[in-house]
Amino acid sequence: MSDATDYDKPRQMRIPDDEWGPFGDAAKAQHPAGRSPRAAVVREFIRWYMRRPGAKLPERPPAGPWSKGQEPAVLSPGSVRLPPETEGRYPPEIIERMNQGQRRPGKEPKP
Repeated sequence: MSDATDYDKPRQMRIPDDEWGPFGDAAKAQHPAGRSPRAAVVREFIRWYMRRPGAKLPERPPAGPWSKGQEPAVLSPGSVRLPPETEGRYPPEIIERMNQGQRRPGKEPKP
């Protein structure tokens, strides 16, 4: 493991702004000291996820302002339509299940 003052190669991830900012606040609440609390939490999670010896799932801070957010979007059956060119990639029953069902009002798929 590297010294805390060493810099690792930067990595890129796409995370929505409405999650990244509050995640920084939550990480800072849990790890008030340190150069990059978000990165520390992500590294802890990665080590735990890979089942590295001694790795533990990062501890979460108590609920705070970052806990109040939008409810995740839930897709209703038929609200997603796979393009015809993808039909060879998936079993027919999966495509049928995704392409059928009630659609949300005003959310008709594009032809």
